[in-house]
Amino acid sequence: MDLGLRQSDVAERIGVWTSTVNYWENNHFNPEVQYVPPIVAFLGYDPSRPPPASFPLQLKAARIAAGLTRRQFAARLGVHPGTVAEWERSEARPVGACREQIKVLLGVYFDEGAVVANP
Repeated sequence: MDLGLRQSDVAERIGVWTSTVNYWENNHFNPEVQYVPPIVAFLGYDPSRPPPASFPLQLKAARIAAGLTRRQFAARLGVHPGTVAEWERSEARPVGACREQIKVLLGVYFDEGAVVANP
């Protein structure tokens, strides 16, 4: 993607030093987890991950892209962190109000039993 931006412009939008963007671009360092949400927001996609193929993978990818640990995500949903772990391991699926909360928190929604990224 070429937006005609300088590294300093990108750094300012993401909230890091210009040298940090340079390191990322040259594969010297990977971004720390707290920078993933602003990077994804800037790019419009998560460049480090292929599109997940299943509900558990998509849920986990969306949670990480939002910069949330399982514990933080569970607290926002009002469920036990073990429940989120079960969803991500495909041992259970969210039901009822949790589905709507996931849509609001992570931008994913359910369509006939499948989870779909919100465009």
